[in-house]
Amino acid sequence: MIISKTPLRISFGGGGTDLPSFYKNHDYGAVLSTAINRYIYVIVKSHSDIFDEHIRLNYSEVERVGNFEEIKNPIIRECLRFLKIDDRLFINTIADLPGSSGLGSSSSFCVGLLNALYKFRGDCVSAGRLAEEAAHIELDVLGRTMGKQDHYATAYGGVNYFRFYSDETVTIQPVTPPNEATFDILHSVSAFWLNKTRDAAEVLQEQDTKHEKNAPILLEMREQAQTLKSLLCSGDITIEKFGKILHEGWTMKKRLASSITFDWIDQLYECARRAGAIGGKVAGAGGGGFLLMVTKPECRGAVHAALAEQGFCGYRFGKESLGTSVLALS
Repeated sequence: MIISKTPLRISFGGGGTDLPSFYKNHDYGAVLSTAINRYIYVIVKSHSDIFDEHIRLNYSEVERVGNFEEIKNPIIRECLRFLKIDDRLFINTIADLPGSSGLGSSSSFCVGLLNALYKFRGDCVSAGRLAEEAAHIELDVLGRTMGKQDHYATAYGGVNYFRFYSDETVTIQPVTPPNEATFDILHSVSAFWLNKTRDAAEVLQEQDTKHEKNAPILLEMREQAQTLKSLLCSGDITIEKFGKILHEGWTMKKRLASSITFDWIDQLYECARRAGAIGGKVAGAGGGGFLLMVTKPECRGAVHAALAEQGFCGYRFGKESLGTSVLALS
């Protein structure tokens, strides 16, 4: 039995510049993100021949099929095809948070599944290979409109500055602040569940079709990622600076597509700001999932109370230094 554990992620700057429509036409895209201590677990084990089905899958649905070609779940089907695995298998998934919530869940699942399947096959592969192959499966094989940042963030873990170049190469620069207090600034973020999930592809499809019009905005957002990286590495950052940068980024991001935000989300955001939050954003592509707000410790209680009155629960996430990992059990 193989169990993989793969973190989810929060992106702080540059989101949208990791789409091929941008980085292939503007030299590179850049994103600063952190893995968080919420995970997707994938269990892979041999399936006994006493069962009628060749493959059994337990995720949000249950599938019992005779071969991988019959699998409805596209990521599982294409990962098995990619690795040429046709064994009798039982695959189960467990997630700490709902899918389609803006924290990179589909990419985390794809990376974690590949990692578990490689281990099941007896192979150990690098984080870079897992990220590259997971991105290939989702973007190229499945043809999804999405960026590449999530695959790398969940494969590597930690806080990183990624660059995605027009020739499809990727560079990873771990962000190493000079002290733990600087790290803590990244986790001055409160996350409020918006009680709504959304298909990121629907949001990103509109954004993707407007990539030429959006290019000046995305170039500014790319520079924000660089600015955040420099401030964190130098230690010259405060909660105020961090919150202001996220607020500026959110103001720009809302202009990329009409479905990134709605009136009720904007009203909730301003409610948090009136209660003392400095700035923030909706995680991922937008339109639902988690509202992330940067808040000083002394204002956190008031911000949580204000949004609780509106019916939205607040959560805190910590950083995760490790990327995808596997545990083999006999």
